Amino acid sequence: MVASAVAAAAAATASASPLAAARTGAARGALACVVYVSEGRRMDVLKAIESVALSKRITTKPNDMKTKRDDDDETYNNNAVKLVKTFIDEPYNRTGFTFAVRTDDDFDDAVNGGDNSALVVLDGKAKNERRKKKVSRLIANRVHEVATSAFMEIGSFKKHSATHPRLGIVDHVSVHPIGTCDMDAAKEAARAVGRRFGDELGVNAYMYGHATMVKGGDDGIGGEASANSAREKDTESNRERRELAEIRRKLGYFSANGENETWVGASDVYDRMQKWEVKPDFGSSEKSDVEEKGVCCVGAVPFVVNYNVPMVCELSDESQEKLALDLGKQIAKRVSQRNEIDGLPNVQSMALMRTTTTPSTPSPSRQNNKMEIEIACNLLDETSSTTRIQVQKKIEELMPELLVENVLRGVKLNGASCQIGQGYVTNLQPQDFLDAVSSTSSDDAAS
Repeated sequence: MVASAVAAAAAATASASPLAAARTGAARGALACVVYVSEGRRMDVLKAIESVALSKRITTKPNDMKTKRDDDDETYNNNAVKLVKTFIDEPYNRTGFTFAVRTDDDFDDAVNGGDNSALVVLDGKAKNERRKKKVSRLIANRVHEVATSAFMEIGSFKKHSATHPRLGIVDHVSVHPIGTCDMDAAKEAARAVGRRFGDELGVNAYMYGHATMVKGGDDGIGGEASANSAREKDTESNRERRELAEIRRKLGYFSANGENETWVGASDVYDRMQKWEVKPDFGSSEKSDVEEKGVCCVGAVPFVVNYNVPMVCELSDESQEKLALDLGKQIAKRVSQRNEIDGLPNVQSMALMRTTTTPSTPSPSRQNNKMEIEIACNLLDETSSTTRIQVQKKIEELMPELLVENVLRGVKLNGASCQIGQGYVTNLQPQDFLDAVSSTSSDDAAS
């Protein structure tokens, strides 16, 4: 009886679709992509952008663009790219739209509705290359749609302000391989996004991480030149990968230009672009484009954990606000990997004020004599390097130590006190992406 049950179960598993096999433990892979836009307070605007992010459509290459050898001329389902999270951060006036598309053997089921007869004749390498090309196009299509909506709905970058730094209306697009997905797929997708930003939206895009362009050769600005640029060669051999923090530092991302530690309008981004010897990899570099849309950083990197640790300070008067913010900045500086003495490896950090009011309001993050600051941390490699537990412990240890150091330097606390709260993660974790894309059924894919 038991043997029959086992045999029946085995037969059922053997006859099940590849998608079902993935759910029962087969190797899974996904490509994750996060699109950060500079809006977090106007719910009507965010709802309009999200409706585009959620849209389902079938895409077919126009007949006049097809060729006999074009392996992308069949109809495929754009819904294979799923919106798996929308994180609206009202205090920072910023929102992250997170997408995922599966990249394992069940990708073709999700896209083609289970009809993979055309793939039978392809060997493993050819199939993977075809899949990588299609994934790249799917991600680029979805990001392009969301970005187009964001530029239309949000309006001019000149009018934007926040207590979180940003460089553009669509500020940042990061692509991450998850599970069995390889970095090449992420690199191709990121470059496809950057290319379409420059060629079709007139947005200046700087590539970073594994998507970094090779220095020298074609300047990568606009049109066909960017699509066939010599700068699109691999950077693996010469180790010229550009870091996101480097781009941001050069363009003034970390330097608030408004009152109460706020970022207002396009600031001097264009002027900084002219002083920096590195041109954007895609886009026009026109001043009007930069002032209206800003610039965007687009990259392919291993998964990054966004971990924020709150710091709440009890203040006796407004004069102590600078003291509290300075303390937060000191903590962030000590935690960061840039601190060569005792900084944490693969951790980037900065102190930010949280606010739900407009920057013109005095003391935007202080209510009832309490001021909230966050130590915002990027954990670049939590798997084999610094973990969020270590970050939390380090910050908790630094607080009393730095308070004493400030007193010894003559800083008067006048009864002010600060406490460190429990940190939280703002983005999904790798397993969440795999679960999200695996929940797509063949019926969903065909809808």
